[in-house]
Amino acid sequence: MWFLALCAAWALGALAWAAVTLLTPAGDGPQEAVERKAGMHHEQHRPAGRYYIPTHAEVTEDGTAVLRYEVGDSQDSGVEDFLRTYGVDAEPQRTGPAEVTYSDRFGDVRRTFTVTYNPSPEPGGYDYARITVRARGTDTS
Repeated sequence: MWFLALCAAWALGALAWAAVTLLTPAGDGPQEAVERKAGMHHEQHRPAGRYYIPTHAEVTEDGTAVLRYEVGDSQDSGVEDFLRTYGVDAEPQRTGPAEVTYSDRFGDVRRTFTVTYNPSPEPGGYDYARITVRARGTDTS
């Protein structure tokens, strides 16, 4: 009798553990934590309905979040769409300098966007832009 009660208690405990494990949302991974720190996480920009995935994400020793993105030169995935998606009030210039910088604030975070245009070396090739975002919390003290 004690054995059956012990087995039943063990089974209920295992079931409860499995339910808690499966129903508890997973925390942010390291890349998502950097995106949140920079104000670039997709949950911080729900009205956009889309988001870009960084190719690089890190927090430097001085606490600056650094993200790098590569976007294509197309209607769906271009610099203009990227800036619009993240609410950056800027008009990108496709012709002109090879590197352009924009700055804004997102909550208590100051963000600097550096857009480097990389034309294709081949005629009719695929142009792309590398966008580097550097974000740091503003000091309110």
